[in-house]
Amino acid sequence: MVAPIHVMLKRRNIRETAIQFLYFHDLQGGIETAEIEESFWEITQETNLKKHHYARAKAILHVAQGRYSRLAKLIEQAPAVLATLKATPNAEALVSALKKVISEQKLLSGYIDDLKTATKTKGSEDLPVHSIQEVIEANKPITASHQRWHETILAYPQLQNKMEAITAAIKHLDVVSQRLESIEDPDSAITDFAHLRASHSEIAISRQTITELVDQVREHQEDIDRLLADTIENYQPERVDLVDRAILRLAVYEMNYCEDIPRSVSINEAIEIAKRFSTTESSRFINGVLDSIK
Repeated sequence: MVAPIHVMLKRRNIRETAIQFLYFHDLQGGIETAEIEESFWEITQETNLKKHHYARAKAILHVAQGRYSRLAKLIEQAPAVLATLKATPNAEALVSALKKVISEQKLLSGYIDDLKTATKTKGSEDLPVHSIQEVIEANKPITASHQRWHETILAYPQLQNKMEAITAAIKHLDVVSQRLESIEDPDSAITDFAHLRASHSEIAISRQTITELVDQVREHQEDIDRLLADTIENYQPERVDLVDRAILRLAVYEMNYCEDIPRSVSINEAIEIAKRFSTTESSRFINGVLDSIK
């Protein structure tokens, strides 16, 4: 049985997309679902994905506004601080920790600047997804580097007052990095971007649910076609319109393998989808076929 439908998805949307997938599958000559899955989702979810990616980009740039002045202070203070640390016996760990923080923050700045440029030049239509992912990936190790600095400075009580401004700047930057993490992290306690995480989750759940449904229809396709052949005179799959064939197969699958869906619902949904994606004659044909299947 297909996995239970998530509450935020509508069964009609799932059916329609699954039918498109089955149609696309037949167009590709019946090859394995996994081989065409990426292409299918890029085509059918293009608009939703573009909106989601653009919203992620805007959220990243919004959060990043608060880091530039803080990073500038850190970089401005760094040469004098590093000189002090290098003159301090056995302070190599602090030198390494600070250099790591600055290096990773500069790398992140470069990717954020690239994303800002891409957003201005491309807008929401052709925003390169890799620009968003580069920011997300560059931000991942930063929290650990910040933590390393905070833990290391504790071993140098004689330097803590001298390092107070640097430590404060790193703490401020850490807040920014945590907010950037919250855009993607489903377990984040930061609620600012919960709507983005929910949108990402909905897209992922939709894809999983529909892919599983298509796989189930295909797994039972021989039995489904046998039932159709018993109902339709001289039935051969290739003689039925591709859209109608996909609608019939999905409806017969539901009628025979989904106990939670009333037979009348499967038939009515198939008729309505046929009216939208096929023709009036197709809806009558599908109604007659499904109504005759026992």
